[in-house]
Amino acid sequence: MNKIIIALLAALACTTASAGVIDFDDLPGDPAQALDSGYAGFDWTNMGAIRGDAAPGTGFETGVVSPTNAAYNWYGATATIATADGGAFTFAGAAFTSAYVDQEISFEGYRNGELVVSSGAYTLDTLAPQWIGLDWPAIDTLVIYNSSGTQWAMDDFTVPEPATLALFGGALAGLSASRRLRRRR
Repeated sequence: MNKIIIALLAALACTTASAGVIDFDDLPGDPAQALDSGYAGFDWTNMGAIRGDAAPGTGFETGVVSPTNAAYNWYGATATIATADGGAFTFAGAAFTSAYVDQEISFEGYRNGELVVSSGAYTLDTLAPQWIGLDWPAIDTLVIYNSSGTQWAMDDFTVPEPATLALFGGALAGLSASRRLRRRR
């Protein structure tokens, strides 16, 4: 019985543990500054951070989901997000908004330089953020393409924390083991 309680408590801890959400709010939000390599464990190519109030009436303003900042693709260029240490990550999703005009974006996920997964196109507008949840496991590079050559805003970039995944796996293993023991008795 104690094992079941411990396993249930571990499972409960997993449901309350938050995924790794990168909200860019700890950055100054200066659109002239690139996101630093290594920021939050990732290398960011062609990306910066901007305050939502820096461009009133645009998708930059409406695209901020967290309190103050969003990331964006510089000059409307293709953006790349790769792990700084070369390890794999799971891209759960993020909130995206077009900055100025409606556009389509699409995604590719790579592992060790090889394309392992790609998406269709998602249409963005400037009026409200759209959550794009891909739940792509075991990639080391995410490439984001856009159709219009203009910027988009991205907020709440979400990747599950390895400790959360390990805790959840441990809870499931504990529940499974306790059920097997109970059946044997």
